[in-house]
Amino acid sequence: MKKGQLRKHNIDIMFLMVLFLIFTFSAVSVLLMAVNSYRSVVYANEANANARIATSYIREQVRQHDKAGEVSLSKLDGVDCIKMSEGDGVSLYIYEYNGFLMELEAKDTAGATADFGNKILQINSLDLTEDNGIINAVITDTKGEILDVSIGVKSTEVESDEN
Repeated sequence: MKKGQLRKHNIDIMFLMVLFLIFTFSAVSVLLMAVNSYRSVVYANEANANARIATSYIREQVRQHDKAGEVSLSKLDGVDCIKMSEGDGVSLYIYEYNGFLMELEAKDTAGATADFGNKILQINSLDLTEDNGIINAVITDTKGEILDVSIGVKSTEVESDEN
């Protein structure tokens, strides 16, 4: 009679162990699903934030330099860019180079090239056009989404000094 009771006891322990393993597996599975869901949300938010940062950065730089004749589209080392004069022969260039939105501040006579710039953030492309004082920047982000920003350059004419 003791032998039968011992086996029943072992079956009870095995049942509890299997139940514990099922519970642990379920908990880990739910945790992994939550982590993957969180990761995808964070990635989407980061990509969206980078897109907003790129458009906001370009818009604000142009607006800060919006003085008579100081903002124009140009080429730097064969790359299309927005050129903004900062005075004393120094210009700020914003352009796309090797998959990054770049910024370069250099003297006009320095002979700077596009690879001298500082990386702002990663993008796929930047297409710049100008029409009647409006600079249009079309940015393709790393996910392939296209963002379009139009910036009105208010001071397209040379201001006169009237005293």
